[in-house]
Amino acid sequence: MGVLERNHLTIIREVAREGSLTAAGMRLNLTQPALSHAIRKIEQQLGVKIWRREGRSLVLNQAGEWLLALANRLLPQFELAESRLEQFANGGRGTLRIGMECHPCYQWLLKVVSPYLERWPKVDVDVRQKFQFGGIGALFSNEIDIVVTPDPLYKPGLKFTPVFDYELVLAVGPEHPLRNEKFVLPEQLAGETLITYPVLSERLDIYTQFLQPAGIGPRQQKQIETTDIMLVMVAHGRGVAALPRWLVEEYTPRFDLYPVKLGKKGIAKQIFLGYRETDEEVRYLQDFIEFAALPSLVV
Repeated sequence: MGVLERNHLTIIREVAREGSLTAAGMRLNLTQPALSHAIRKIEQQLGVKIWRREGRSLVLNQAGEWLLALANRLLPQFELAESRLEQFANGGRGTLRIGMECHPCYQWLLKVVSPYLERWPKVDVDVRQKFQFGGIGALFSNEIDIVVTPDPLYKPGLKFTPVFDYELVLAVGPEHPLRNEKFVLPEQLAGETLITYPVLSERLDIYTQFLQPAGIGPRQQKQIETTDIMLVMVAHGRGVAALPRWLVEEYTPRFDLYPVKLGKKGIAKQIFLGYRETDEEVRYLQDFIEFAALPSLVV
């Protein structure tokens, strides 16, 4: 049995990702014959078969699947370590990877990112949308550096900093009978079509903090990914939506919208930035968090 090396894991991951030797070879800067030779060498060195042929494709067997899982855990750690070491060596150079768990927060994030990039000319920002509802796991696996979330999940090794407060309101259109109400009660939504982002109801405050405690549900729920389309639907009387007051007011000049308080006391929320405790000494990451919390940037 030979020694398992990092480049073995890299080859296994890329072949699995790309699905073909040609594409994987391009990613690895290897010709197809060179990659085929490397694959045979890995199996000879490790003394175990990793792939099996299915037609013209290579498919991982049980040993290969286990190594792929290992590669997916370890390689991001190596990549993060190299990135951090480069940043320490270059004094504030790197990429800040931000995962979003807050659909309507992109407008706010744009206000933060633009001046931040001016402050840190050697730092790039990458926003990862695929972690919209799995940002905590992505933090632990080092796939992102910061998660933007209204629902912090406090776990050892993570820290969360609140950056702004907001009120969750009901957005209604100009012809809606609730548009002039001072506040809305849960039972008033029993006959409504509720438009939401494509999120499980247990992760939506309109359900957990408003409807479910009263034992009420909407007549219908429609899921829409895009904020603009959601608000167009609301403005044209196709339903109502629970959104931050600042977002509704920001879109009001474009769409005829009316924010209505949810309950007599309203629903107060906060947006948090979560990060790993081990990154507390990364200057440009901490500066982003401090900068994002400035009162001048609160929406």
